[in-house]
Amino acid sequence: CEARGCSWCPTYVTNAPWCFFSDDTPYGYSLGGNTEQTTNGWRVTLNKRQTLSLFGNDISPVVLEVEFQTKDRLRFKLYDPNQERFEVPLKIVSPGVTADEANYEVE
Repeated sequence: CEARGCSWCPTYVTNAPWCFFSDDTPYGYSLGGNTEQTTNGWRVTLNKRQTLSLFGNDISPVVLEVEFQTKDRLRFKLYDPNQERFEVPLKIVSPGVTADEANYEVE
């Protein structure tokens, strides 16, 4: 774990990983700007931190969209804003709620 640059922290929290990348790791993505408020949630751009790659074929930037669909359902979508892709034409009708109305929390 530590040889890969991970942090090791045993925990008794259910389903929490003991091995993880800390915030200052060269791997992963970081916030590429401000969180943008949308009609039903948020949109944020993420940029790859460095040229190091764990899996290869990394995309940067990546857009994360979070949509509060119902009090019990959250939808998130990660996509490459520079490359169009096929998406199943499935329309999910939802009333849309605010973060305060949801039965879950997003940080």
